[in-house]
Amino acid sequence: MLFLEPDWAWHLGHKPFRNLNTDFFLTVSPGGLLAFTCDADVISQIVSRRNDFPKPLEMYGMLNIFGRNVVTTEGPLWRQHRKITSPLFTEKNYALVWVESLSQAQAMLHSWVGKDGKGNRTMKDLAGDTMRLPLHVISRAGFGVKLLWPGQEGEDLATENNVGSVAQGVGMSSAEIPEGHTMSYRDALGTLLRHILWVLLMPRWLLRNSPLKVHKKSYVAYTEWGEYMRQLFEKKKAEILAEESREGLDLMGSLVKGAGIVADAPGGDTEKRDSGPTKQLLTDEEIMGNAFVFILAGHETAATTLHYSILSLALNSSAQRHLQQDLNHHFGDRPISNWNYETDVPALFGSMPGAVMNETLRCFPPVISIPKRTPKGHPQTLIFQNRKVTIPGGCKVSLVVVGTHQNPKYWPGDDLRKFRPERWLVDPTSVNTANDSAGGEGAATSLFRPPRGAYIPFSEGYRACLGRRFAQVEILAVLAVLFREYSVELAVDEWATDEEVDKMPVGGDERRAVWEKAAERARWLVSGGSSSVITLGVRAGKVPVRWTRRGEERFVFDA
Repeated sequence: MLFLEPDWAWHLGHKPFRNLNTDFFLTVSPGGLLAFTCDADVISQIVSRRNDFPKPLEMYGMLNIFGRNVVTTEGPLWRQHRKITSPLFTEKNYALVWVESLSQAQAMLHSWVGKDGKGNRTMKDLAGDTMRLPLHVISRAGFGVKLLWPGQEGEDLATENNVGSVAQGVGMSSAEIPEGHTMSYRDALGTLLRHILWVLLMPRWLLRNSPLKVHKKSYVAYTEWGEYMRQLFEKKKAEILAEESREGLDLMGSLVKGAGIVADAPGGDTEKRDSGPTKQLLTDEEIMGNAFVFILAGHETAATTLHYSILSLALNSSAQRHLQQDLNHHFGDRPISNWNYETDVPALFGSMPGAVMNETLRCFPPVISIPKRTPKGHPQTLIFQNRKVTIPGGCKVSLVVVGTHQNPKYWPGDDLRKFRPERWLVDPTSVNTANDSAGGEGAATSLFRPPRGAYIPFSEGYRACLGRRFAQVEILAVLAVLFREYSVELAVDEWATDEEVDKMPVGGDERRAVWEKAAERARWLVSGGSSSVITLGVRAGKVPVRWTRRGEERFVFDA
């Protein structure tokens, strides 16, 4: 009965494997065979054999709401999608993500602490803002659409190099509703993603005709955002045909070029361009489908990781101080405008910011299990504990991410269910550089590296997340901006007023007792109140927090 509970992998972690005294087992039921594993070596074998252990595409079909994409395809079609989409993820583009993430993080922080910068105001919807920031980053970096934070209204939406002109040309400024639309781009995208489950699970005709307001609103957002993307798509085709070069991370333009819809003839070779139609490698719908899935996946991973990292640091003041000390050591008094992708990102990866990010992804992986299957009629052999085991054909296989991340065979310490980023900080001379599970591309060699297959927040192998580095750069940039000058604390408004807290001795038992009440509730929401809906998230309630200037914290206790 245990495995009938959808989120058992999150709530129990490694415990079922420990109780069965094995890291690899198979269940039999009328619904079929299902294998579960948290063994790093088995996982490494499975992800490296893409054809032997493909995705169960029936589980991903709902993501085809705008068209097939790199997430929902397999075989030769997947290779074609991968070939066209992978060139988007380059160091040059990551540098642009870094710059945009710094800008958006500063705007978000200013909206939290107020114009005077004093902060100490209770925030009740941290999750909403950490969900909003990645949308701003990918909209700006990928589509040239500037989305504003409170207090930014009236700013110039065009960038220095005018990357936003195409988006502006189709009326995609953040707040305005252009002619022919009933929702702004910002509201359409935000509403679509907030209510994405309705759009994914319900037939479109039922969504449109449902008497429930949430269904109607979801349908309008779906159609409105789809129309914005179609307009941007047509504008981008015209721009490329006119050979108007754009700087920046141009997701839609790259998809159009890669699909071969418009011949990309460098140097103004109009004869080559006009010599005849080129073979279209992706349909218009597939281009739209990839644009959508990049936004969906790109915002979910960064948003949940930022939310959990902030809450975990609010619950762990010693880790927060360690993070701030490393930021001080690296940046000193250097203004954010002088931060540099090439030199600063590797330093952040290899110190406490990287450790905080990695530990958050270990404790709170966006996807709690990764589904695979064996082809029907084709059993597969694996090596488990130095002996061959055979997985029957047509068997579903679950790579249990949370169980793997809590498997004591691969991780230091006996507190693997706890957030402790210091576990990643090791003597550089003891690091096993043969293992690259601790972040893959761009991972810091100075951090602890678990065996291959033991750390899989972005999966591994051929089907590993294309946007891994994108998300990592974004998360590191935001953490650095937020914690360089400010600290986050749990809000205790439910148990004491500001006046009552001010009268309590600093660091005393009264303040600790009040803080512990807030902490007890926060810990439950972060653990027991979390569940997986597309990605892991805090669903049972909200954890209010406050941002204060460093040195003005209200709840600092000696260890």
